[in-house]
Amino acid sequence: MKHPIKSLSLVLLSACISCNPPAKQPGAEMPLWPGGIPDNPVRYAEESVHTEEANEGSMCEHYRVYSQVSEPAYQLIRPAEGKANGVGMVICPGGGFRVLCYDREGIDLGLWLAERGITSLVLKYRTYNSDTPGFSLDRDVYNGEVYADARQAIHTLRSRAGELGIDPDRIGIGGYSAGGALSLHAVLEILEGELPGYAGFSTRANPDFACLIYPGIRESMIRAAAEKSGIPPVFMIVGGEDEVTPPENCIALYSELKKRKVPAELHVYAKGEHGFDSGIGRGHGVAGWQDSFIAWLKDMKIMD
Repeated sequence: MKHPIKSLSLVLLSACISCNPPAKQPGAEMPLWPGGIPDNPVRYAEESVHTEEANEGSMCEHYRVYSQVSEPAYQLIRPAEGKANGVGMVICPGGGFRVLCYDREGIDLGLWLAERGITSLVLKYRTYNSDTPGFSLDRDVYNGEVYADARQAIHTLRSRAGELGIDPDRIGIGGYSAGGALSLHAVLEILEGELPGYAGFSTRANPDFACLIYPGIRESMIRAAAEKSGIPPVFMIVGGEDEVTPPENCIALYSELKKRKVPAELHVYAKGEHGFDSGIGRGHGVAGWQDSFIAWLKDMKIMD
């Protein structure tokens, strides 16, 4: 005879699994520019990757760090069958544009969002490794190239919206640190004049919302926000202990957005140094930032 408590536990576990099916695993890495990049100025002899110990709370349970990225690529992370809610988001990992903290600030968030019905494109954008032997490139040229990568990522999601079950008017971009700066550039469109000639987009390539996670914000960006019209809703988080991307910069941007009547939300957590990714294990408040982001999407009517 089966033990009644054990049988009940199995029934409850089965019900839980059926109600919350796991998200699909990340898709295969795909080239961001399927036709290649004509005369790509960001060239390295080979791409570099090393692994580090995964952080507490990591959903993919590993941590790759890329550098010397010449050929930008992406991976799609989709919700389980029948669970997509129509929201799509490009995720830009951080790393000072020198490296990409790809899993910790990319794949992990994508997997978490997929469990909540959001389809993600994790972007492996080109890096600027000026200390690499034989590499010589003006930083302004690089800025235009990496900006093109961000715009192309948004274009990729929007051009595939029908097949992916995404609403083309609910596609955002988000990023950590340098990835947050890249996301903000896409929002403000301040590098449009630096786009290379091959970056022609057949669909709209600007975001419908933004999620900026301890973003690298400069005064020039705040000035651009003061002049830009049609800025989409913006969600920002930063730690009060952050000395790399200090909260004062986020506060200044938030203030400017409010002047422009842009729907914006800013969380400055008492705990949280730079690079807290999911926030798990870094403090009680900061560990809930992802839930706050989902709540904000619902407040903005971007997500049901």
